[in-house]
Amino acid sequence: MNRGVLIAGSLAGLAILTGWLAGRMPATAVSRDPAPTAEDVVKLRTLSMILLSRNDNDPRLDKDFNELSPGAKALFRGMYGKLPPERRNERGTIVYLLGRNLASAEDWAFLASVAGEPPCLSLADCSKDAPAAEEHLGDEVTLAYPSLVALKSAEAALAAGDARTRAKARSVVAAGRTSKMPAVLRLSGRLEAELGASR
Repeated sequence: MNRGVLIAGSLAGLAILTGWLAGRMPATAVSRDPAPTAEDVVKLRTLSMILLSRNDNDPRLDKDFNELSPGAKALFRGMYGKLPPERRNERGTIVYLLGRNLASAEDWAFLASVAGEPPCLSLADCSKDAPAAEEHLGDEVTLAYPSLVALKSAEAALAAGDARTRAKARSVVAAGRTSKMPAVLRLSGRLEAELGASR
């Protein structure tokens, strides 16, 4: 199959996904969030295109997703839930963007759910252990990437936030302590120890 056909097919699938998310997710995912605006849908489409390109250095990641509205954040959470769990980098990117826009109870609940989510055992299939021949150095961190990003977002909030924000960040760290992923347990354990020492 030629590359043009593949790209056209991917873009068509992307258009269907973003249209579905924009039209349906806010009503079913988080009922307290308002319906998305046209600007929210544009942000979702922009993010979709960045994720499709797999360009982690796209400058739009640092400038186009600041001060996200509640509607945009609901769309992003919906996208996270719809992505296959094996898409660790894409899911981690969404967590990174949402972790820079923490304001509501829904934002913090999402971060905690990611920190404590079930382990991904293999990049080929999260539900199955990788064959020994396919294990690579660094995969432990890659497999845990979304949860690690959630914890790093909480760490940043702990360093910069007021007492109320710190309490919410602590809930994310506590969720990480329930993880079955070694890299997540290590980071959440370190953060928990630092929190204990700072009391």
